Amino acid sequence: MIKDIKNFIEDIVLDIYNKLFSSKYVLKGKCKKCGYCCKNILFSTKDGYVKDKKIFQQMQKKYTYYRHFKISGVIKDDNEIRNNALTFECKFLSKNNKCLIYLIRPMYCRDYPNVMPEFIYGGLKPLKECGYYFDINKKFSEYLQ
Repeated sequence: MIKDIKNFIEDIVLDIYNKLFSSKYVLKGKCKKCGYCCKNILFSTKDGYVKDKKIFQQMQKKYTYYRHFKISGVIKDDNEIRNNALTFECKFLSKNNKCLIYLIRPMYCRDYPNVMPEFIYGGLKPLKECGYYFDINKKFSEYLQ
């Protein structure tokens, strides 16, 4: 019950924050409830994507919410930045791709996909299987009016 209240308050604070510091990008679309985003997670540190199991174990010791995830694979990509990055899967995803802790899910999950201009400028976008997409909040001509 206390966690539900805490999550509710976090949602309100996040909503207020997003309205006060709105991006020039907005999130559009709708979740397809496929669970794909819960199976293909990338984590990063100040040094880039996590590519070492020991670094992830240190993250789990320091921050408890990383304990919700397990290593699920390694990316083999021509993009040097992502190549050899570890992928992660949520431990609370059921066989039918539903969240087993939906009401008390971590902020990381509540905030997906996050509209962060630095990610968008870097060419990142929601997974292609995802029903969400980023769009420009206002067209340039609207700013001129």
